[in-house]
Amino acid sequence: MLRGPLRIVALVVVAGTLAAAGALADGDPASDVLLGQNVYYPYSPPVSADLQKTLNAETIAASRAHFPIKVALIPSPQDLGAIPTLFGKPQQYASFLDQEISFLNTKPLLLVVMPNGYGVQHLGPVATTAVESFIKPRSRQSDDLARAAIVAIPKLAAAAGHPIPAVSSASGTGGASTLLSLIALAFASVACAGAVLLVRHRRARDLGRRFDVAVRASSASVSEPRLLIGLTLIAGGVGWAVARGLNFYGLTWSDIVYDLDQPPLLLVLVGGWLFYRSRRR
Repeated sequence: MLRGPLRIVALVVVAGTLAAAGALADGDPASDVLLGQNVYYPYSPPVSADLQKTLNAETIAASRAHFPIKVALIPSPQDLGAIPTLFGKPQQYASFLDQEISFLNTKPLLLVVMPNGYGVQHLGPVATTAVESFIKPRSRQSDDLARAAIVAIPKLAAAAGHPIPAVSSASGTGGASTLLSLIALAFASVACAGAVLLVRHRRARDLGRRFDVAVRASSASVSEPRLLIGLTLIAGGVGWAVARGLNFYGLTWSDIVYDLDQPPLLLVLVGGWLFYRSRRR
């Protein structure tokens, strides 16, 4: 039977798995995807790889220009899950989707593309007016919706006062650098936790009384693994937010707070609780 920190880690893993399963079972597929990504792509037929790279690169460029926009491509009622009645009503669906992906006081910029037009949220009056003049997608094919979004995003960004440079598909490979950043941060967090444990061991060794040393060693056998796991989770959560900011949002304090939602926030909260429990009594 698992005890102590191992049991806690197992519970965290199970909770995360159940949360992910619950998200997949939600009635609105786009809301699940857009909580962690910039673009919702329809599953069938899929958008071509080149168009995905270009659209991903464009949303990254928009985020770096302080215009972090979420995009939902909706070519058919099947992409609306349990609410197919909103198909053909892009603005109504944009309002619904906004409620699903907003977190606390964060209101993400949102663009919905359907075969018959566009829906937007939180883009400001100028950009909202500009979208009314956009040409509709050429067809209901997924690729044509992606092409329409690629054309629309620079126009919306410029109308909102955040012009973005032209992008190419080659610049849409931010995921690899994010993964490398997360790996590096994970190693750094483990190293920091190890350094803290080393300092605590040296302090315990320098204590003069054997009884006090024995009591502290007994307490450390339980608290130090909690400390190690807690610091790792805290560093991982903050690192996750910073790594996302490097590629998607930015690194001001407001940007990092914006990144620190959902899984990163869960890591920080669980890590903080374990760190609190690791204190010696």
